[in-house]
Amino acid sequence: MRYNLNGAKDAMQTLRYHQNRRTVEITAKLLNDPPAPGKCFPVQPVLGPLLESLYPSNVELFRSYLSELATEWFRCGKKIMPPESLVQLSLTDSPSGQMLELVPDRVRRKRGEPYAPVDESDPAFGSWLWKVYWDFFSRFKPATWFDTYGVVSFGFKTPLTIETLETPMVLPPFLGPEDGNNRVWLEALLWFVLLLDSRHAQLLDGCAFCKRYFVRLRGLKSGQVYKRGGPSCPKCKGKYSKAGTETSRNYAKDRMLEVAAREWARWKRTHSTPDKYSAVADRINDECKKEIFMTNGKHRIKALWVKRNKRGIVERAERIALTEGANQDGKR
Repeated sequence: MRYNLNGAKDAMQTLRYHQNRRTVEITAKLLNDPPAPGKCFPVQPVLGPLLESLYPSNVELFRSYLSELATEWFRCGKKIMPPESLVQLSLTDSPSGQMLELVPDRVRRKRGEPYAPVDESDPAFGSWLWKVYWDFFSRFKPATWFDTYGVVSFGFKTPLTIETLETPMVLPPFLGPEDGNNRVWLEALLWFVLLLDSRHAQLLDGCAFCKRYFVRLRGLKSGQVYKRGGPSCPKCKGKYSKAGTETSRNYAKDRMLEVAAREWARWKRTHSTPDKYSAVADRINDECKKEIFMTNGKHRIKALWVKRNKRGIVERAERIALTEGANQDGKR
């Protein structure tokens, strides 16, 4: 949907935007890098009045609030509430007189099906995100109008244009009661609302390698999970595979050194094993065939490998001898 302001009296005070990838790209850019010192952020996902929070004096606070919203959204699995749930407002004896809770979605239930309980194990269930999201819409309802052709349009007024702001019912843990109507926080929350309504918000992701935000070319398939690591941006693509391979090789070499150290510690010269290096290499070849191939790309090693790694083998062998000596003294 594209918000249309034709015919609106308060056109200059209402935000409008396009529901496309551009909104997500701008959000990722703002989250990654602040604007140049002393300058405003040049682009925004809303067309209309420039958000005051993007001025140099407030932009860092704005970015921190937006980052908190995005981080919590990622933690909840890129959703506001658990599936098949609704927000219910109840009257209570609490100081506020009201209470928010999640209840099963009775509207979308098929006829004859029992009510499915809300999944309390879902990270979104205990999150503050759905409460803050609901509170924003309850206080700042979208404006609605239609033109002569019957086209219905919606828009959000900036909180700054409202003279008297209602006291928020809920706040995130990093804000106090005096910050509930903070202009920077309200504009960051408005930006987040427009981001989720852009129809492409699921393309926003955080690189698990460089920790920067990026826009995916396509969304995750249904049921797709990461077996190792997490999402990676185009610049870091393949780095997790490389890091995983390096970790596996280090583990394989560590295993080879451990076997070599034990054989080094118990070796004795005999007619069948006159050379210590060859004897240690034979022991590694017998017990570490898989590890040899992972680290060297070969099926066997020679005495030269033992000589090159002699220092590490001797250090491990000395630790093994000290450990075994301590155990024998303890038994006595």
